[in-house]
Amino acid sequence: MDLSIVLITWNSERYVSKCIESVSSASSGLEYELILVDNGSIDDTLNIVESFGISDIVKLSENKGVAYARNIGMQKAKGRFVLLLDIDTEINRDALLSMIRYSESNYSCGICACKLYNSRYEIQDSCRKIPVFRDKFFNVLLSVLSKMHINCLYRKVSAMNEGQFYHAAMAGDNAFEVEYVIGACQLIRREVISDVGYLDDNIFYGPEDADYCLRARLAGWKIVYLPYVSFMHDYQQMTNKRLFSKMSFIHLKSLIYFFIKHKRF
Repeated sequence: MDLSIVLITWNSERYVSKCIESVSSASSGLEYELILVDNGSIDDTLNIVESFGISDIVKLSENKGVAYARNIGMQKAKGRFVLLLDIDTEINRDALLSMIRYSESNYSCGICACKLYNSRYEIQDSCRKIPVFRDKFFNVLLSVLSKMHINCLYRKVSAMNEGQFYHAAMAGDNAFEVEYVIGACQLIRREVISDVGYLDDNIFYGPEDADYCLRARLAGWKIVYLPYVSFMHDYQQMTNKRLFSKMSFIHLKSLIYFFIKHKRF
């Protein structure tokens, strides 16, 4: 089998139809499977999913977190490549085939991703350096300054924060190696899973993606970003909508675990 696509849902009725439709269209002609894991949705998500006739649906009784749910899908996957996608994405055939072809032609590429943009066509910083505490502090500070419309200070902090990104390379046309790509789009080679294992499910919500890429790089695999193909990621930003929400504290707990685990202070 060419490809296993793993989707997870959690109260995702707003996004699930377009995502599944885009997956079906993009994967036409490929030998692929779609594995969907629901994290205890209480809205209409499961009714919508079941209307598509997907054969492999795993229904969890409660939200077990991103890593836990994706691991179920990865363990069931049979493809040469496993594509992790966020449910708020709309993939296209050009991007999907480009990632597969690049990976097939470059065996050292263990994880491949492409450019992501939101519904306002703004390019997302979806490839980054492995974070340290300073990076996350600046990210939160920038979010606060943006909400408060303190533009002068925002620009100064942004300049100080630039080092964690790959903006110049992202504006080009050539594939390039990065430290990590976000979990909204990760095409993972089967051999990487054999070498590295699965996502760290001690991390409930972020940065399980950075952790996995770091472990893959330590095992000798390259993480590659393709700036010449793209698809939409209508990024939900659950931790940025309300800075002191329950999800923000869960995310903070996961970050502290990550920093301690990898000594990234």
